[in-house]
Amino acid sequence: MSYKKKSTRTVKPGRKREKWTDILPRYLTFISHMRPILRETRRILINLDADLLLDTDVLDKIRQEEEKRNIRKVRALSEFSAMYRSNVYDIIKDFIIKYRDNIPIIDIKDYILDFLHESVDALNVLRHITNPDELNLENTYLFQLVKFIESKLLPRGANFKIIYNKLLQESIDFYECQRHILQPHTFYREKLESPDYFEIPGISPKVYQIINNITSLYNLDPNFGEFPERENHELPMILKNYIFLPYIDSIANPEEEAIEKIAERIGLRLLDGIFLAPQEDFVELLLENNFLRDNKQSDGTIRFYPQFSNETLVLYYLAFASQRRGFLSKELINWISMNFSFLIYMGILKWKLSDENIFYAIFKDLQTNEKILPYLMKLICFPNYLGLDKMKIRDSVQYRKEIFNFIGSQIDNLKEFINEIANYCKRFEDKNKKK
Repeated sequence: MSYKKKSTRTVKPGRKREKWTDILPRYLTFISHMRPILRETRRILINLDADLLLDTDVLDKIRQEEEKRNIRKVRALSEFSAMYRSNVYDIIKDFIIKYRDNIPIIDIKDYILDFLHESVDALNVLRHITNPDELNLENTYLFQLVKFIESKLLPRGANFKIIYNKLLQESIDFYECQRHILQPHTFYREKLESPDYFEIPGISPKVYQIINNITSLYNLDPNFGEFPERENHELPMILKNYIFLPYIDSIANPEEEAIEKIAERIGLRLLDGIFLAPQEDFVELLLENNFLRDNKQSDGTIRFYPQFSNETLVLYYLAFASQRRGFLSKELINWISMNFSFLIYMGILKWKLSDENIFYAIFKDLQTNEKILPYLMKLICFPNYLGLDKMKIRDSVQYRKEIFNFIGSQIDNLKEFINEIANYCKRFEDKNKKK
């Protein structure tokens, strides 16, 4: 009689880990339906007498005929195509009505054709943003753009010092973006006292306020105490309770683990259980960048005086997150990957579309973004790119809308960065043409 021992191991059911070949076709799905609609619209307008455009009912009839031709589709695709085509024709009609009394109709037609050509060109780049077989990735827009953005907002390095110095170098132009990438608008979902000690959340408004208070106290009224690792040296210190007591109920559990976690993420440590002082490795960075100055006291002791700003501690947090990117919280991964995908998407549009292009709005529309960006977010997370856990990307439609709603509230520094990305795209294209 054979006996098979029953396994005692229980495997928690979960989602299947998606492969590159699973995600890329989903990313391409809606782009593959947007591009033909624009191309066909352009072909129709080329063959249409310009004077007929003065009667906008003609456009309605054309759109209706086009919709009849597309009946064999999955319902979601059919609905999206109908919505997209309707928006395209509505934009064209509005443009004609707005300018037909001021601009000759033949010129209006030419403008529309140019705008459609630009839009198709942008979709061509988005469609060929990467290679299906993942070969020769270094020559793809997705790889190049991820690495370009990563170098400024989430750099890699052989050690913490290299990462911090890279961020500091880029902060001259992109500090607002660096701070933005750490501050998810879904911070209220975070559990600061998570039992997973290694999980790194984003910076919530309260944590940012704590950082601001720490910076102020260090610069205005620090205490000084013995530097544990160096004889005859004194570190600047501040009382932990001055910072955290007002927030104990809302940000820390009874064991005050959250306090130690926050301190670790901004380069500080608890001494004697009551003082917050810079970690030994952080002291080296602070001295190197003149954020600490040394002063020899009358007794021969060397005392370090702080010259901090919020940027000093925020960039430490960002370098900390970048170095330990395998342990980022779900909210932070969603926020970072969303911002990367948004910057890439908008950078390509900025490169290919003129500022006057009437179809810009349709590309930036929430209904379009939520069809393309979630899959771009997942592609960006793969090991060859950001190396984040793509399994933490939320697939909920409601959640997508929640994070994409904040796309509209761009900071000026993000807009400047999008211009930089557009210029980088142009340089990359020119370089490839010369090969």
